[in-house]
Amino acid sequence: MTTTYRWRIIALLFLATTINYVDRQALSFVMTDGAFKRTILGLSPGALLTDEYLKQFRIQMGLVDSAFKATYAIGFLLIGWLIDRVGTKKGFSIGIAVWSVASIASGFISTVGQFAVVRAVLGLGEAANFPSAMKAIAEWFPKRERSTATGILNAGSNMGVITTALLVPFLMEQFGWRGAFLISAVLGVLMLVIWWTSYSTPESTQALSATEYNYITEGRAIADKSEHQPQFSWLQLSRYRQTWAFCFGKIFADPVWFFYLTWLPDFLLTNNQLDRKLDLKNFGIPFLIIYVVSDIGSIFFGWLATKLMENGWTENKARKLTMLICALSVTPIYLIPSVHSFAGVVALLALATAAHQGWSTNVYAMSTTLFPQGSVATATGMGGFLGGMISMVVAAATGYIVATFGYTPMFIFASSSYLIGLLVIHLVLPALRPIEIVHERTSVIVE
Repeated sequence: MTTTYRWRIIALLFLATTINYVDRQALSFVMTDGAFKRTILGLSPGALLTDEYLKQFRIQMGLVDSAFKATYAIGFLLIGWLIDRVGTKKGFSIGIAVWSVASIASGFISTVGQFAVVRAVLGLGEAANFPSAMKAIAEWFPKRERSTATGILNAGSNMGVITTALLVPFLMEQFGWRGAFLISAVLGVLMLVIWWTSYSTPESTQALSATEYNYITEGRAIADKSEHQPQFSWLQLSRYRQTWAFCFGKIFADPVWFFYLTWLPDFLLTNNQLDRKLDLKNFGIPFLIIYVVSDIGSIFFGWLATKLMENGWTENKARKLTMLICALSVTPIYLIPSVHSFAGVVALLALATAAHQGWSTNVYAMSTTLFPQGSVATATGMGGFLGGMISMVVAAATGYIVATFGYTPMFIFASSSYLIGLLVIHLVLPALRPIEIVHERTSVIVE
């Protein structure tokens, strides 16, 4: 019998995250299409896109993106609660179904209002990905492997962006922007079938050997082995410093990551001071470089924290040192608006996105140890909700800021956010330690 079955689960979660990001990221490349811009602006097919129209388009897309972030945040909160109650398999299936329907509908919109509604529904469904994935990792991996597993999972987001950069521009050239949305949406439907037929808990997986099952469950808290796993409410979780430390990890990083995802294609396409110009035909290679390096960062920084803990470091020291390295690696990005070399811009973006993914990997891994297994998805959902709400505000402002002042203010914001976030996390929770659970017979009492 195999003793590596748990890594098949990570492969499944990696695939789901990749497809999640393809459906989400299609817009950032469709945004560069003239026909799409005219549709959103309500212009005739041959209308000239003046500077005033382009400014109006950016402001409108900022508001549309804000609608996505708002429901993404709300979805995080609701779906995390749902997953802890109906299980990872059912909860994630609902999310995949919702985001796939919204993705298909994106190909049929005709006005900016319709598109805002569709993107709002998409955000609601896509919020299921990370709460589901983190609960699955808590179910399938012992504590010492969760950073590495989370790093591999998190790399799926980068692979989704790479796939989108290579696939969507080609689809747009062949089938137009509507076809690009529709064909990419098919991937979500396929993922729903794959997930439903492939995922189960360790206790329900016949192919899992007794040796691997014992390894997975070794060292779990008593609460994880009890029939009555603690399932904290939002209010109960809000009383713990652990919850706020995790939430601040999301609050200070999510708006920056969403800014990259939504606006980098537009920045690279419209930056006239670069020594090289981009168009739909050559989008793929720069984004391939940026997000392959980002993948490496996700896996490396997850591995680094794990390695430090294996060498005797406490989780507190290992994670916070790793996150400090990530935060410092992001800071040079404030230079990007003044860099003329296209290769230099790509290098700075690659470093920043790799550092972000390393940060994100460690923040998500924290959730699997700070909270009892029965509340991991709920807690992850709370962090995602708060990170999403801040991202909503930033997204609404970004369109106006970029249209009025250019990209410089946004890159300054991105360069400083992680260092501030790490300081706040340390002040809130000087030592990373799990929520304490006391068991008396069959009941669970939360201290």
